[in-house]
Amino acid sequence: MPADPTPAPDAEAEPGDPAWPGPERLAGLRAEIDRLDALIHHHVMRRAEVVASLARLRLKSGTPFRPAREAGIMRRLLADHRGPLPKATVIGMWREMIMGMTLIQAPFPVAVWSPEAGSGHVALAREHFGTAVPLRWMRSTAQVLRAVGAGEAAVGVLPLPQDDPNAEGANDPWWIALMRGDGAGLAVVARLPFVTLRREGAPRAQALVVAALQPEASGEDRSLVAFEADPDFSRARLHELVGAAGFKPLGLVLHRAERAPTACLAEVDGLVEARDPRLAALAETGLARPVVIGAWPVPPPEHAFAATME
Repeated sequence: MPADPTPAPDAEAEPGDPAWPGPERLAGLRAEIDRLDALIHHHVMRRAEVVASLARLRLKSGTPFRPAREAGIMRRLLADHRGPLPKATVIGMWREMIMGMTLIQAPFPVAVWSPEAGSGHVALAREHFGTAVPLRWMRSTAQVLRAVGAGEAAVGVLPLPQDDPNAEGANDPWWIALMRGDGAGLAVVARLPFVTLRREGAPRAQALVVAALQPEASGEDRSLVAFEADPDFSRARLHELVGAAGFKPLGLVLHRAERAPTACLAEVDGLVEARDPRLAALAETGLARPVVIGAWPVPPPEHAFAATME
């Protein structure tokens, strides 16, 4: 990139110091900021024009929501960014722009599980999907699944399945509907938050995003494999069987019911597709009805948002 024609003042200088810029220098710096603002705005408007042209020509088919592509953009920004501007700020700016461009192509209502006012999932959805998309609060996970399945919402934000009984939404195994084929073609396609550096005031909720689309590979992914098991199987035994089928298990959530098989949800490494031979291998171990119910791009670790000043 070309050098800044108007260098910044000495960071150690204070008003009154010889190194402190005079009025003319300060005016020049402010004029340079105004010039850059206009340049950035021009390119953003041009980007919107190109997206609108694609939408009019219908060169983009299907939903404009592409979690894997978005994740790739965010990862590149994090890897390439330098300077004093916080990386989380850069990600936030681009997410706002991407979602604004998505709205140019198609409506994008988001259904959010929110059993009571002030739910962290609403704030989490707003953080990820931006200020312009309409959010629809719904009291039950079943309502969210119905809204997305019926096309009334583009995506749904649901609580992260967890075994901790005190976790928000832990006692609502909504994922069983996807396992049993009651989800109207829905799949898990993203995990929130994507910005894993959580400052004071940021929502602490965790969520999965469902949509009527098939997950795409982003280069670093996790998948959810669901199956049924004999109630007598221990957690350790289930973990062992998942590994024996060729998967790398990273987590396991169980839902036990009286006089019924245990519903199991395994988080595994990589993108698992519907015809993956490891699913058949899992069935051969005695675990019933194994099926992949979705996948998501892995959010960058917290240290990826550390400042880079060079």
